[in-house]
Amino acid sequence: MDATTNHLLVPVDYSDKSVYGLQMAAKLLKLFGGKITIINVVKGVDPIWTEFFTDEERESLLAKLRAHLKQFAAKYIDGQVYPMDCVVAKGKLCDTILKTAEDLNATYIIMGTSTIDNIKKWIIGTNALRIVTEAKCPVITIKQAPSEAKIKRIVLPMDISKESREKVVQAVHLAKILNAELHVISAYSTNDESIFSRLQNQQKQVVKFIEDHQLVCVAHLLKVNDLVDGVLDYVNKNEIDLMVITTHQQLEIVNSFLGSFAKSMMRGAKVPILSMVPKIKHHLVFKMPAT
Repeated sequence: MDATTNHLLVPVDYSDKSVYGLQMAAKLLKLFGGKITIINVVKGVDPIWTEFFTDEERESLLAKLRAHLKQFAAKYIDGQVYPMDCVVAKGKLCDTILKTAEDLNATYIIMGTSTIDNIKKWIIGTNALRIVTEAKCPVITIKQAPSEAKIKRIVLPMDISKESREKVVQAVHLAKILNAELHVISAYSTNDESIFSRLQNQQKQVVKFIEDHQLVCVAHLLKVNDLVDGVLDYVNKNEIDLMVITTHQQLEIVNSFLGSFAKSMMRGAKVPILSMVPKIKHHLVFKMPAT
């Protein structure tokens, strides 16, 4: 990834969480360079698409919406430095964002996420969670304004699944660009010696791979009472700047209405999270109701 290939896609709905996404995108553009597409999705049932508007009136209104979107984004993205395209699209929110990301061959989708928790979101998942579990490119989610500091420490929570290892390559790639250190943590809550042994062996392989790429690696095996709390506690105590996770846990019928590690991390972590779906699993992802 370099400035000529890096392409960020940022959905915007003018909320505070949209601002977080734009701020994170601005931070990454300063670090990586590249270009950015900002998209605002107007639902297909909106009056703008009805016969009440002529084609000329509709295009005039869309031009005004694009201009407003550009003005909003310009508060955070320097369009004079980074190529910026502002798109107002018709369709269902998640479907439109996912298709646009694929059409653009986006490097990352960057989304601010809500901290609101209610029963509807618990059952069907937030828009961000659906995009995280279905996007073919990595998705960066953030639920508060990003720090202006550089990304110096990246954490990789590991488990014994093969899919978990796919994120190591992505993390190494990022760490080399950012000159960041990688923290490999394997949290476990079981007393099963065979699982501990597998985690230990996997961690040794991952550490060797990272160190072979001339990167600083910090590794820990953590015995915890709760996996999610254990990882979040480590993130907070060690001033982690970015977490990299895979979302393969979503594949088991979304683990009883999305009660997954990935969802818990998105809810609990204060740092940005880079999520990626293992490529070999894309066709198995459970489709959540369209939004």
